[in-house]
Amino acid sequence: MKIILLDNIPKLGNIADIIDVKSGYARNYLIPQKKAMFASKENIEYVEKRKSELAKASSDEVAVAQEKADQINGSSAEIKVQVTEEGTMYGSVGTREISDAISSEELVVDKSNVFLPLGPIKEVGEHLITISFHPEVNAEVTIIISPE
Repeated sequence: MKIILLDNIPKLGNIADIIDVKSGYARNYLIPQKKAMFASKENIEYVEKRKSELAKASSDEVAVAQEKADQINGSSAEIKVQVTEEGTMYGSVGTREISDAISSEELVVDKSNVFLPLGPIKEVGEHLITISFHPEVNAEVTIIISPE
């Protein structure tokens, strides 16, 4: 399915690029999220006229995300968990617990921004976690898992 992009999407394209993607990806994600439109003649003309506005809006989003990332980049947070007598954790620490630990009064981190490529944390100790505020902007935070 041919679509025209309304936003910069990593590994896909930039604003006003006409690309071919699977129809399900376009209909279920890109178009409802307002990241793309069907590539008809009218839509292509519309996007070409508004290309500078869309680029400015995209750069504003990146600037806001970079500001948030700068606030927490390199910081650390501690999460206390229950452990067995052998020192292993009961359960695990997931994205919700990490986002709650990192969030503060001036900056709220959504659990969908926390990136855990290996799944929930199941070991006590220090872990380097990536927080993604925008596809182009990431911050790294140290999470310290300690026993209660």
